[in-house]
Amino acid sequence: MTHTKAIFFLSAAVLLASNARAQTGDWQAVKALQPGTRISVRPNRSFVRNTCFFLSATDNQLVCERVLHGRRRMIIPPIPTQAVYERGKMREVRLEHGEGVNSLVGAGIGGGIGAALGARANNGPVTRGGGALLLGGIGAGGGGSFGRDFPVIRGKVIYRQ
Repeated sequence: MTHTKAIFFLSAAVLLASNARAQTGDWQAVKALQPGTRISVRPNRSFVRNTCFFLSATDNQLVCERVLHGRRRMIIPPIPTQAVYERGKMREVRLEHGEGVNSLVGAGIGGGIGAALGARANNGPVTRGGGALLLGGIGAGGGGSFGRDFPVIRGKVIYRQ
């Protein structure tokens, strides 16, 4: 087995193990959250998680403030920033890491992929090291913004129906 394949399989094992150890909590754990806690809500019959900041929860619903970043605010017209989720229509609620952690992970992944591609390309006026540095920097910038919006590392599940 090559070195690259071994790293890939170890990375996959770490991600799967972190998901396996996540424990399901009850609704009381959701109600006990501090306002402003970053969470994600996954509605029933949906594979998309909606990231938001927790505001409040009652016995039947959860209220949170949607997370909208710079470009999204220009594309999406001003809409109510609060989201209300019915308890019976949610699959899970999960604690999420901050934007900084997600951006760093995304930058690391994007920079690594860019550096590998840049080092592999050996045509043109740029040397292998220069190509790795150039594409690594571009990959890190793109990966950082992508990681902020689409987190790779997920937090702990506190409620699952």
